[in-house]
Amino acid sequence: MKTTAFFGAMVLSISMFAQAPSVSSAKIAMDRGDLTEAKKYIDEATGIIEAQPAAEQNPKLMPKYYAYRGQVYYKLFQDKALTKPEYLDEAAKSFADCIAFEAESKKKRYSKEAEELLPYIASDYITIAEDNNFNKNNKETAITAYESAYKLRMQLGTMDTLTLSYIGYLSQDIKNYARAEEVYKSLIQMDFKNIMWTGILLEDGNRYPFPDKKTLDFYITTERAAEPKRSESIAHEFYVQLLWVYSETDQQEAYDALMKVARAKFPSNDNLLKMELQTFLDKEDFDGALANLEEALVSDPKNALYLYNAGFIYHQKKKDAVKGREYYVAAMEADANYLDAVYMLGLMHIDESNVVVEKMNALPRNAKKEYDKLNGEKDAELAKALVFFEKAYAINAKDEATLQALREVYYKLGKYDDAKRIMEEMGNI
Repeated sequence: MKTTAFFGAMVLSISMFAQAPSVSSAKIAMDRGDLTEAKKYIDEATGIIEAQPAAEQNPKLMPKYYAYRGQVYYKLFQDKALTKPEYLDEAAKSFADCIAFEAESKKKRYSKEAEELLPYIASDYITIAEDNNFNKNNKETAITAYESAYKLRMQLGTMDTLTLSYIGYLSQDIKNYARAEEVYKSLIQMDFKNIMWTGILLEDGNRYPFPDKKTLDFYITTERAAEPKRSESIAHEFYVQLLWVYSETDQQEAYDALMKVARAKFPSNDNLLKMELQTFLDKEDFDGALANLEEALVSDPKNALYLYNAGFIYHQKKKDAVKGREYYVAAMEADANYLDAVYMLGLMHIDESNVVVEKMNALPRNAKKEYDKLNGEKDAELAKALVFFEKAYAINAKDEATLQALREVYYKLGKYDDAKRIMEEMGNI
Protein backbone atom coordinates (compact mmCIF):
# COMPACT_ATOMS: atom_id res chain seq x y z
CA MET A 1 0.00 0.00 0.00
CA LYS A 2 2.81 2.41 0.82
CA THR A 3 4.49 1.67 -2.52
CA THR A 4 1.24 2.28 -4.41
CA ALA A 5 0.60 5.51 -2.57
CA PHE A 6 4.12 6.71 -3.28
CA PHE A 7 3.74 5.84 -6.96
CA GLY A 8 0.43 7.71 -7.06
CA ALA A 9 2.06 10.77 -5.52
CA MET A 10 4.83 10.61 -8.08
CA VAL A 11 2.32 10.51 -10.96
CA LEU A 12 0.48 13.48 -9.45
CA SER A 13 3.70 15.45 -9.04
CA ILE A 14 4.77 14.76 -12.61
CA SER A 15 1.33 15.77 -13.85
CA MET A 16 1.40 19.05 -11.93
CA PHE A 17 4.79 20.09 -13.28
CA ALA A 18 4.63 18.59 -16.77
CA GLN A 19 3.55 21.88 -18.32
CA ALA A 20 6.47 23.84 -16.76
CA PRO A 21 9.04 23.11 -19.53
CA SER A 22 6.53 24.15 -22.21
CA VAL A 23 5.76 27.44 -20.47
CA SER A 24 9.44 28.26 -19.99
CA SER A 25 10.27 27.22 -23.55
CA ALA A 26 7.51 29.50 -24.83
CA LYS A 27 9.01 32.42 -22.93
CA ILE A 28 12.53 31.69 -24.24
CA ALA A 29 11.29 31.42 -27.83
CA MET A 30 9.28 34.64 -27.46
CA ASP A 31 12.28 36.53 -26.07
CA ARG A 32 14.40 35.54 -29.03
CA GLY A 33 11.64 36.62 -31.44
CA ASP A 34 10.54 33.19 -32.63
CA LEU A 35 6.78 33.64 -32.17
CA THR A 36 5.84 30.53 -34.16
CA GLU A 37 7.89 28.39 -31.80
CA ALA A 38 6.60 30.30 -28.78
CA LYS A 39 3.01 29.65 -29.85
CA LYS A 40 3.76 25.94 -30.27
CA TYR A 41 5.11 25.64 -26.73
CA ILE A 42 2.41 27.74 -25.06
CA ASP A 43 -0.33 25.81 -26.90
CA GLU A 44 1.29 22.60 -25.73
CA ALA A 45 1.10 23.87 -22.15
CA THR A 46 -2.54 24.82 -22.70
CA GLY A 47 -3.35 21.31 -23.85
CA ILE A 48 -1.78 19.80 -20.74
CA ILE A 49 -3.49 22.27 -18.38
CA GLU A 50 -6.92 21.94 -19.92
CA ALA A 51 -6.70 18.15 -19.60
CA GLN A 52 -6.09 18.43 -15.85
CA PRO A 53 -8.71 18.80 -13.13
CA ALA A 54 -8.43 22.19 -11.42
CA ALA A 55 -7.20 20.51 -8.21
CA GLU A 56 -4.15 19.11 -9.99
CA GLN A 57 -3.03 22.43 -11.51
CA ASN A 58 0.11 23.95 -10.04
CA PRO A 59 -0.94 27.22 -8.30
CA LYS A 60 2.60 28.60 -8.53
CA LEU A 61 2.82 27.98 -12.27
CA MET A 62 -0.68 29.12 -13.33
CA PRO A 63 -0.18 32.94 -13.14
CA LYS A 64 3.10 32.56 -15.00
CA TYR A 65 1.37 30.45 -17.65
CA TYR A 66 -1.45 33.00 -18.06
CA ALA A 67 1.00 35.91 -18.24
CA TYR A 68 3.28 34.25 -20.82
CA ARG A 69 0.34 33.02 -22.87
CA GLY A 70 -1.05 36.57 -22.95
CA GLN A 71 2.32 37.96 -23.99
CA VAL A 72 2.80 35.38 -26.76
CA TYR A 73 -0.63 35.94 -28.25
CA TYR A 74 -0.39 39.72 -27.97
CA LYS A 75 2.91 39.69 -29.82
CA LEU A 76 1.39 37.37 -32.43
CA PHE A 77 -1.49 39.82 -32.87
CA GLN A 78 0.93 42.72 -33.30
CA ASP A 79 3.03 40.83 -35.87
CA LYS A 80 1.88 41.89 -39.38
CA ALA A 81 2.78 38.53 -40.91
CA LEU A 82 1.30 36.28 -38.22
CA THR A 83 -1.62 38.32 -36.90
CA LYS A 84 -5.17 37.03 -36.61
CA PRO A 85 -8.10 38.86 -34.97
CA GLU A 86 -8.71 36.01 -32.52
CA TYR A 87 -5.17 36.37 -31.13
CA LEU A 88 -6.22 39.60 -29.43
CA ASP A 89 -9.09 37.76 -27.73
CA GLU A 90 -6.68 35.08 -26.49
CA ALA A 91 -4.28 37.71 -25.13
CA ALA A 92 -7.08 39.61 -23.37
CA LYS A 93 -8.47 36.47 -21.77
CA SER A 94 -5.06 35.23 -20.60
CA PHE A 95 -4.13 38.56 -19.02
CA ALA A 96 -7.55 38.77 -17.34
CA ASP A 97 -7.11 35.22 -16.02
CA CYS A 98 -3.67 36.13 -14.68
CA ILE A 99 -5.06 39.16 -12.83
CA ALA A 100 -7.99 37.17 -11.43
CA PHE A 101 -5.77 34.29 -10.29
CA GLU A 102 -3.31 36.51 -8.44
CA ALA A 103 -6.13 38.59 -6.96
CA GLU A 104 -7.52 35.42 -5.40
CA SER A 105 -4.14 34.19 -4.21
CA LYS A 106 -3.23 37.72 -3.02
CA LYS A 107 0.25 37.36 -4.55
CA LYS A 108 0.92 39.89 -7.27
CA ARG A 109 3.92 38.83 -9.33
CA TYR A 110 2.82 38.54 -12.97
CA SER A 111 -0.42 40.50 -12.99
CA LYS A 112 1.22 43.93 -12.82
CA GLU A 113 2.41 43.71 -16.41
CA ALA A 114 -0.93 42.23 -17.45
CA GLU A 115 -2.71 45.26 -15.94
CA GLU A 116 -0.36 47.56 -17.86
CA LEU A 117 -1.02 45.81 -21.19
CA LEU A 118 -4.81 45.45 -20.99
CA PRO A 119 -5.50 49.17 -21.69
CA TYR A 120 -3.47 48.84 -24.90
CA ILE A 121 -5.50 45.78 -25.86
CA ALA A 122 -8.69 47.76 -25.25
CA SER A 123 -7.37 50.46 -27.60
CA ASP A 124 -6.61 47.78 -30.20
CA TYR A 125 -10.24 46.64 -29.99
CA ILE A 126 -11.34 50.22 -30.62
CA THR A 127 -9.06 50.41 -33.67
CA ILE A 128 -10.57 47.18 -35.03
CA ALA A 129 -14.07 48.50 -34.37
CA GLU A 130 -13.42 51.81 -36.14
CA ASP A 131 -11.84 50.07 -39.13
CA ASN A 132 -14.82 47.76 -39.53
CA ASN A 133 -17.34 50.51 -38.95
CA PHE A 134 -15.91 53.31 -41.09
CA ASN A 135 -13.78 51.50 -43.69
CA LYS A 136 -15.30 48.05 -44.15
CA ASN A 137 -18.93 48.84 -43.28
CA ASN A 138 -19.02 45.66 -41.19
CA LYS A 139 -21.14 46.86 -38.30
CA GLU A 140 -21.58 43.43 -36.66
CA THR A 141 -17.81 42.95 -36.32
CA ALA A 142 -17.46 46.56 -35.18
CA ILE A 143 -20.02 45.99 -32.42
CA THR A 144 -18.21 42.84 -31.27
CA ALA A 145 -14.92 44.76 -31.02
CA TYR A 146 -16.55 47.71 -29.23
CA GLU A 147 -18.18 45.28 -26.78
CA SER A 148 -14.79 43.67 -26.09
CA ALA A 149 -13.19 47.06 -25.42
CA TYR A 150 -16.09 48.13 -23.20
CA LYS A 151 -16.05 44.93 -21.11
CA LEU A 152 -12.26 45.03 -20.78
CA ARG A 153 -12.27 48.60 -19.54
CA MET A 154 -15.05 47.72 -17.12
CA GLN A 155 -12.80 44.98 -15.71
CA LEU A 156 -10.12 47.63 -15.26
CA GLY A 157 -12.53 49.84 -13.34
CA THR A 158 -13.23 52.32 -16.16
CA MET A 159 -16.78 53.10 -17.28
CA ASP A 160 -16.30 53.74 -21.01
CA THR A 161 -19.61 55.46 -21.73
CA LEU A 162 -18.48 56.80 -25.12
CA THR A 163 -17.79 53.30 -26.45
CA LEU A 164 -21.10 52.15 -24.98
CA SER A 165 -22.87 54.87 -26.96
CA TYR A 166 -21.27 53.58 -30.19
CA ILE A 167 -22.59 50.10 -29.35
CA GLY A 168 -26.06 51.57 -29.02
CA TYR A 169 -25.93 53.46 -32.32
CA LEU A 170 -24.60 50.50 -34.29
CA SER A 171 -27.01 48.05 -32.67
CA GLN A 172 -29.84 50.32 -33.74
CA ASP A 173 -28.39 50.49 -37.27
CA ILE A 174 -28.51 46.70 -37.64
CA LYS A 175 -31.97 46.58 -36.03
CA ASN A 176 -30.81 44.86 -32.85
CA TYR A 177 -33.32 46.97 -30.98
CA ALA A 178 -33.16 44.96 -27.75
CA ARG A 179 -29.44 45.75 -27.31
CA ALA A 180 -29.90 49.35 -28.44
CA GLU A 181 -32.70 49.83 -25.90
CA GLU A 182 -30.54 48.33 -23.14
CA VAL A 183 -27.63 50.64 -24.00
CA TYR A 184 -29.68 53.84 -24.24
CA LYS A 185 -31.42 53.11 -20.94
CA SER A 186 -28.01 52.64 -19.29
CA LEU A 187 -26.65 55.89 -20.72
CA ILE A 188 -29.76 57.81 -19.63
CA GLN A 189 -29.51 56.34 -16.14
CA MET A 190 -25.84 57.34 -15.96
CA ASP A 191 -26.72 60.82 -17.29
CA PHE A 192 -23.91 60.54 -19.84
CA LYS A 193 -23.33 63.93 -21.46
CA ASN A 194 -20.15 63.33 -23.52
CA ILE A 195 -18.85 66.78 -22.63
CA MET A 196 -15.29 67.32 -23.81
CA TRP A 197 -12.83 69.95 -22.63
CA THR A 198 -10.27 71.19 -25.16
CA GLY A 199 -7.55 73.81 -25.14
CA ILE A 200 -4.79 75.26 -27.32
CA LEU A 201 -1.47 73.72 -26.31
CA LEU A 202 0.97 76.65 -26.39
CA GLU A 203 3.84 74.33 -27.26
CA ASP A 204 2.60 73.79 -30.82
CA GLY A 205 -0.50 75.99 -31.16
CA ASN A 206 -2.90 73.08 -31.78
CA ARG A 207 -6.16 72.33 -29.96
CA TYR A 208 -6.25 69.09 -27.98
CA PRO A 209 -8.83 67.30 -25.83
CA PHE A 210 -8.11 67.09 -22.10
CA PRO A 211 -9.32 64.26 -19.85
CA ASP A 212 -11.24 66.66 -17.61
CA LYS A 213 -11.65 70.32 -16.63
CA LYS A 214 -9.30 69.99 -13.67
CA THR A 215 -6.42 68.92 -15.93
CA LEU A 216 -7.15 71.70 -18.41
CA ASP A 217 -7.32 74.30 -15.63
CA PHE A 218 -3.90 73.14 -14.42
CA TYR A 219 -2.44 73.62 -17.92
CA ILE A 220 -4.07 77.05 -18.15
CA THR A 221 -2.76 78.23 -14.75
CA THR A 222 0.76 76.98 -15.54
CA GLU A 223 0.59 78.86 -18.88
CA ARG A 224 0.98 75.71 -20.97
CA ALA A 225 -2.46 75.96 -22.60
CA ALA A 226 -4.98 78.65 -23.53
CA GLU A 227 -8.51 79.21 -24.89
CA PRO A 228 -10.38 76.53 -22.94
CA LYS A 229 -13.54 75.27 -24.64
CA ARG A 230 -16.36 73.05 -23.42
CA SER A 231 -18.43 71.02 -25.88
CA GLU A 232 -22.20 70.87 -25.65
CA SER A 233 -23.92 68.01 -23.84
CA ILE A 234 -25.49 65.31 -26.02
CA ALA A 235 -27.55 63.78 -23.20
CA HIS A 236 -30.76 64.56 -25.10
CA GLU A 237 -29.59 62.38 -28.00
CA PHE A 238 -30.07 59.15 -26.06
CA TYR A 239 -33.68 60.07 -25.31
CA VAL A 240 -34.21 60.75 -29.01
CA GLN A 241 -32.66 57.45 -30.07
CA LEU A 242 -34.55 55.45 -27.44
CA LEU A 243 -37.78 57.06 -28.64
CA TRP A 244 -36.95 55.90 -32.18
CA VAL A 245 -36.36 52.38 -30.86
CA TYR A 246 -39.74 52.43 -29.12
CA SER A 247 -41.34 53.71 -32.30
CA GLU A 248 -39.73 50.99 -34.45
CA THR A 249 -40.78 48.27 -32.01
CA ASP A 250 -44.35 49.60 -31.50
CA GLN A 251 -43.91 50.23 -27.77
CA GLN A 252 -46.41 53.09 -27.67
CA GLU A 253 -46.86 53.25 -23.90
CA ALA A 254 -43.11 53.29 -23.31
CA TYR A 255 -42.79 55.93 -26.07
CA ASP A 256 -45.40 58.23 -24.53
CA ALA A 257 -43.95 57.87 -21.02
CA LEU A 258 -40.40 58.60 -22.17
CA MET A 259 -41.53 61.52 -24.34
CA LYS A 260 -43.12 63.17 -21.30
CA VAL A 261 -39.88 62.80 -19.34
CA ALA A 262 -37.68 63.93 -22.24
CA ARG A 263 -39.73 67.06 -23.03
CA ALA A 264 -39.70 68.06 -19.36
CA LYS A 265 -35.93 67.57 -19.15
CA PHE A 266 -35.11 69.23 -22.50
CA PRO A 267 -37.99 71.64 -23.20
CA SER A 268 -36.12 73.54 -25.92
CA ASN A 269 -34.76 70.59 -27.87
CA ASP A 270 -35.87 70.84 -31.49
CA ASN A 271 -35.79 67.13 -32.29
CA LEU A 272 -37.87 66.17 -29.28
CA LEU A 273 -40.38 68.89 -30.03
CA LYS A 274 -40.75 67.66 -33.64
CA MET A 275 -41.21 64.08 -32.47
CA GLU A 276 -43.85 65.12 -29.96
CA LEU A 277 -45.57 67.18 -32.65
CA GLN A 278 -45.69 64.13 -34.92
CA THR A 279 -47.19 62.12 -32.06
CA PHE A 280 -50.00 64.67 -31.71
CA LEU A 281 -50.58 64.64 -35.47
CA ASP A 282 -50.63 60.84 -35.63
CA LYS A 283 -53.29 60.82 -32.90
CA GLU A 284 -55.13 63.71 -34.60
CA ASP A 285 -54.80 65.68 -31.38
CA PHE A 286 -54.63 69.01 -33.19
CA ASP A 287 -55.18 71.13 -30.10
CA GLY A 288 -52.23 69.35 -28.46
CA ALA A 289 -50.14 69.91 -31.59
CA LEU A 290 -50.96 73.63 -31.66
CA ALA A 291 -50.13 73.99 -27.96
CA ASN A 292 -46.82 72.25 -28.69
CA LEU A 293 -46.06 74.67 -31.54
CA GLU A 294 -47.11 77.78 -29.63
CA GLU A 295 -44.79 76.74 -26.80
CA ALA A 296 -41.92 76.32 -29.27
CA LEU A 297 -42.63 79.67 -30.96
CA VAL A 298 -42.27 81.53 -27.67
CA SER A 299 -38.54 80.80 -27.66
CA ASP A 300 -38.13 80.65 -31.46
CA PRO A 301 -40.72 83.00 -33.03
CA LYS A 302 -39.06 83.05 -36.47
CA ASN A 303 -38.88 79.29 -36.94
CA ALA A 304 -40.43 78.72 -40.38
CA LEU A 305 -41.05 75.02 -39.74
CA TYR A 306 -43.10 75.68 -36.61
CA LEU A 307 -44.99 78.53 -38.26
CA TYR A 308 -45.79 76.44 -41.32
CA ASN A 309 -47.03 73.49 -39.25
CA ALA A 310 -49.27 75.75 -37.20
CA GLY A 311 -50.65 77.19 -40.43
CA PHE A 312 -51.21 73.73 -41.89
CA ILE A 313 -53.14 72.56 -38.81
CA TYR A 314 -55.35 75.65 -38.77
CA HIS A 315 -55.90 75.56 -42.52
CA GLN A 316 -56.25 71.85 -43.26
CA LYS A 317 -57.36 70.32 -39.97
CA LYS A 318 -59.34 73.02 -38.16
CA LYS A 319 -60.62 74.68 -41.35
CA ASP A 320 -59.63 78.13 -40.13
CA ALA A 321 -58.35 79.74 -43.33
CA VAL A 322 -57.72 83.13 -41.69
CA LYS A 323 -55.37 81.73 -39.03
CA GLY A 324 -53.86 79.38 -41.57
CA ARG A 325 -52.96 82.22 -43.93
CA GLU A 326 -51.58 84.25 -41.02
CA TYR A 327 -49.11 81.51 -40.12
CA TYR A 328 -48.20 80.69 -43.75
CA VAL A 329 -47.35 84.36 -44.34
CA ALA A 330 -45.29 84.44 -41.13
CA ALA A 331 -43.43 81.31 -42.27
CA MET A 332 -42.67 82.87 -45.66
CA GLU A 333 -41.50 86.08 -44.00
CA ALA A 334 -39.25 84.05 -41.71
CA ASP A 335 -37.81 82.16 -44.68
CA ALA A 336 -38.55 83.50 -48.17
CA ASN A 337 -37.54 80.16 -49.69
CA TYR A 338 -39.78 77.99 -47.52
CA LEU A 339 -41.44 76.16 -50.41
CA ASP A 340 -44.33 74.53 -48.55
CA ALA A 341 -45.60 77.81 -47.10
CA VAL A 342 -45.37 79.56 -50.49
CA TYR A 343 -47.18 76.71 -52.21
CA MET A 344 -49.97 76.58 -49.61
CA LEU A 345 -50.60 80.34 -49.97
CA GLY A 346 -51.06 79.76 -53.70
CA LEU A 347 -53.34 76.81 -53.00
CA MET A 348 -55.54 78.97 -50.75
CA HIS A 349 -56.20 81.28 -53.70
CA ILE A 350 -57.05 78.26 -55.84
CA ASP A 351 -59.58 77.27 -53.18
CA GLU A 352 -61.01 80.80 -53.27
CA SER A 353 -61.30 80.63 -57.06
CA ASN A 354 -63.14 77.30 -56.77
CA VAL A 355 -65.65 78.91 -54.38
CA VAL A 356 -66.29 81.61 -56.97
CA VAL A 357 -66.73 78.95 -59.70
CA GLU A 358 -69.41 77.25 -57.56
CA LYS A 359 -71.27 80.57 -57.36
CA MET A 360 -70.98 80.98 -61.14
CA ASN A 361 -72.36 77.51 -61.73
CA ALA A 362 -75.34 78.29 -59.50
CA LEU A 363 -76.36 81.36 -61.56
CA PRO A 364 -79.28 81.23 -63.98
CA ARG A 365 -78.43 81.45 -67.70
CA ASN A 366 -79.64 85.02 -68.07
CA ALA A 367 -77.48 86.43 -65.25
CA LYS A 368 -74.67 87.55 -67.57
CA LYS A 369 -73.75 90.65 -65.56
CA GLU A 370 -73.34 88.68 -62.34
CA TYR A 371 -71.50 85.94 -64.23
CA ASP A 372 -68.97 88.37 -65.73
CA LYS A 373 -68.39 89.93 -62.31
CA LEU A 374 -67.76 86.57 -60.69
CA ASN A 375 -65.54 85.48 -63.60
CA GLY A 376 -63.38 88.52 -62.96
CA GLU A 377 -63.15 87.62 -59.28
CA LYS A 378 -62.16 84.05 -60.22
CA ASP A 379 -59.41 85.27 -62.54
CA ALA A 380 -58.19 87.69 -59.85
CA GLU A 381 -57.85 84.80 -57.39
CA LEU A 382 -56.07 82.70 -60.04
CA ALA A 383 -53.67 85.59 -60.74
CA LYS A 384 -52.88 85.82 -57.00
CA ALA A 385 -52.30 82.07 -56.92
CA LEU A 386 -50.00 82.35 -59.93
CA VAL A 387 -47.75 84.80 -58.07
CA PHE A 388 -47.14 82.25 -55.32
CA PHE A 389 -46.80 79.25 -57.65
CA GLU A 390 -44.24 81.05 -59.83
CA LYS A 391 -42.34 81.94 -56.66
CA ALA A 392 -42.49 78.28 -55.61
CA TYR A 393 -41.26 77.32 -59.09
CA ALA A 394 -38.29 79.67 -58.68
CA ILE A 395 -37.44 77.93 -55.41
CA ASN A 396 -37.69 74.41 -56.86
CA ALA A 397 -38.40 73.96 -60.56
CA LYS A 398 -38.78 70.19 -60.18
CA ASP A 399 -41.37 70.06 -57.41
CA GLU A 400 -44.20 67.97 -58.85
CA ALA A 401 -47.03 69.60 -56.88
CA THR A 402 -45.86 73.07 -57.93
CA LEU A 403 -45.65 72.07 -61.60
CA GLN A 404 -49.15 70.58 -61.56
CA ALA A 405 -50.54 73.74 -59.94
CA LEU A 406 -48.76 75.99 -62.43
CA ARG A 407 -50.07 74.01 -65.38
CA GLU A 408 -53.64 74.26 -64.06
CA VAL A 409 -53.45 78.02 -63.38
CA TYR A 410 -51.80 78.81 -66.71
CA TYR A 411 -54.47 76.82 -68.52
CA LYS A 412 -57.37 78.46 -66.63
CA LEU A 413 -55.92 81.92 -67.33
CA GLY A 414 -55.58 81.13 -71.03
CA LYS A 415 -51.76 81.05 -70.95
CA TYR A 416 -51.63 77.97 -73.14
CA ASP A 417 -47.98 78.27 -74.22
CA ASP A 418 -46.89 78.40 -70.59
CA ALA A 419 -49.16 75.48 -69.75
CA LYS A 420 -47.61 73.48 -72.62
CA ARG A 421 -44.08 74.35 -71.43
CA ILE A 422 -44.83 73.12 -67.91
CA MET A 423 -46.33 69.91 -69.35
CA GLU A 424 -43.06 69.27 -71.22
CA GLU A 425 -41.02 69.93 -68.07
CA MET A 426 -43.16 67.48 -66.12
CA GLY A 427 -42.54 64.85 -68.81
CA ASN A 428 -38.79 65.29 -68.52
CA ILE A 429 -38.63 64.72 -64.77
